[in-house]
Amino acid sequence: MKLTRLVRRKQIKMAHEDTLLQYGEPGGEASDHRESPDRHLVQITLDSVHRQVEKGKYIVFALKTKLGVPADYELDAVHKGEFTALADDAEIKVKGGEEFVSHTRRGGSS
Repeated sequence: MKLTRLVRRKQIKMAHEDTLLQYGEPGGEASDHRESPDRHLVQITLDSVHRQVEKGKYIVFALKTKLGVPADYELDAVHKGEFTALADDAEIKVKGGEEFVSHTRRGGSS
């Protein structure tokens, strides 16, 4: 089981690096768009705190990193009171107004 976790962490790290190459940071393109001074910032909520991030596509792990969420925490999207766990390697599109909650991972044993 420990080997599986190590492999999984490597895959997540590689996915994060690929995300930065494939999507840029994070506007959806790896072009000069990411360095443009007129980036479109939107407001989201993380753990009841309003934050501003660039609008666009993110791999969840990259969004967690950008928001300062520890890598070993889980990120949930909250929509109409429903909590949905987001896989670290999933893609999410941030448009503004999204609400997220971070917490330690639950369940699972080694």
